[in-house]
Amino acid sequence: MARRQDLTAGAVAPLFWLFTLVFAAMVLSRFDGFGGQIPAQAHAAMLWACFPLLLLAGAIEGRIDYGEHTRRMPLWMAIDSRPVRYTFALALTYLGLVALQGFEVSLGVVDPRAPAEWPPTQRLLWFLGFSFGMGFANYLAAAGALIPALRVLTAPFSRLPAPLGLGVLVALGLGLAAAAFELLAFGPEVRGGVAEAAVRVWQPE
Repeated sequence: MARRQDLTAGAVAPLFWLFTLVFAAMVLSRFDGFGGQIPAQAHAAMLWACFPLLLLAGAIEGRIDYGEHTRRMPLWMAIDSRPVRYTFALALTYLGLVALQGFEVSLGVVDPRAPAEWPPTQRLLWFLGFSFGMGFANYLAAAGALIPALRVLTAPFSRLPAPLGLGVLVALGLGLAAAAFELLAFGPEVRGGVAEAAVRVWQPE
């Protein structure tokens, strides 16, 4: 069953600008300099909301007709809408930050988390530079993997009645969020297991 492409980028631009603002706030919330200013419940609520919003954005994006001239372009060029690009770039940035912090992984010199001894303003600027400042690179990553995956995942719901399709997408998104929480709960164990495996590979007995 072919997916309907009955929306224009301009028609859904206001909705994607809203998605952009929401995901931008989520990204900013991961700045560790805020410390205890953001309650743990708020962080949990954002992660719960992220996946349903992402699936909804993916379902809508899959119905956008960017024009005949874009059909032979690479996907990152074919998506001719700034708010659509920003939405998925920021969503991927947020999920990446959650994973980095949850699994305590460092990216070295491009890690968004600045050294703790730096002044707060300098740490915030560093975070902004390596989160929002990496927007184009994150968009390319989203266009290469996240958006195609969302198109495949949401395609079966494209012809359902809108209320039913929305309900199924929200339920699926909440299920993915629950899986993410379970994975993050075992973050230290997973990280420890990977580290032990790496030691065995590089330093065999």
